[in-house]
Amino acid sequence: MTQKTNFFKLGLFIIIAFSLGTVFLIIFGAGKFFKQELLAETCFNESVQGLSIGSEVKYKGIKIGTVKSITSAARVYQTKSDYVLVIIALENGISLGQTGNSSTIRIRNAIKDGLVIRLSFKGLTGVAYLETDYSVQNPDDVLDISWSPNNIYIPSQQSNIKQLGDTLNLILDNLADINLKGITTDIDLLLQTLNQKINTIDMEKISGLTASLLTELKDTNQKISKIIGSDKVKHLLDDAQASFSELRTIVESSKIPLNQALNDFQKAAGSTKNMTRDLETRLPPKIDSLSSNLDQLMQNLAGTSEQVENIIWLNSDKIKLIIDNLETTSENLKQMSHDLKQYPGRLLFEKPPQKINTEKKN
Repeated sequence: MTQKTNFFKLGLFIIIAFSLGTVFLIIFGAGKFFKQELLAETCFNESVQGLSIGSEVKYKGIKIGTVKSITSAARVYQTKSDYVLVIIALENGISLGQTGNSSTIRIRNAIKDGLVIRLSFKGLTGVAYLETDYSVQNPDDVLDISWSPNNIYIPSQQSNIKQLGDTLNLILDNLADINLKGITTDIDLLLQTLNQKINTIDMEKISGLTASLLTELKDTNQKISKIIGSDKVKHLLDDAQASFSELRTIVESSKIPLNQALNDFQKAAGSTKNMTRDLETRLPPKIDSLSSNLDQLMQNLAGTSEQVENIIWLNSDKIKLIIDNLETTSENLKQMSHDLKQYPGRLLFEKPPQKINTEKKN
């Protein structure tokens, strides 16, 4: 009886523990089951070794999703292609630095602004993840997509390791193109030519010229030593030292006047600044008053001009008659002046005087 009771308790304990574990999984895993995800995809033209389902997708180090599927484009879209197709599940509500009413709009705006995705690695462990960021798309990274993607397509970019490998392959190809055998032959020929040239050089003549040059240098050095040790050079150095001392004395004596001049200049600058400030304060009102007076004067001149024009227009006939009379009077005065020059007596007599015969009678 006791053994049956123990079996019953053990079975009851197992059932309760299983039920609690199920409830625990349902409670804490319900968020993942009912969590809304936004699917996107990309293609790589390189090996994705180290990337697996569940790998993180990050934007500048921030997790924004996980890898949902890794397959080939040929298998999914039934087309001839050697690209690796990676489907990722993005978290609903990501922004990627964009604005919009929905995550889809924000992601499409980010793609328009240059969002790319690349394969990255965590240190030297070989574990890979996907990193997204804004970058200028290189022409070599643009993949030819001949099908219509089922999800939002994010352009890919070569990983740093792939770029490094391509660069190393290019360097190796360039090294392979180098004609090492020809370079070795040229070096051997150059060495042989140098040996022949060295054998033809007269070493004894060069040695003699070198000894002669050293002798001349020695004599020149001795002459220079004598010149430096002469009394003239010493006197010249003493005079230079005395001149520098006098110059130093002049500079020290001129410090006080220079400082005083600088202080006076600063005071003058301050006074000029104050005068300028006063002018700025006083001139604007006077200029405004002068401007208003000039405006009033111009208005008065315009009114006077208009009145003069009206007077001339109304008395044009009288003005014309006056001008004609002035012209007639001017002609009469001109004729009268001419007559007076010829017959001055007409100014006193009405008729010209008779001539008097002054000749004597015989």
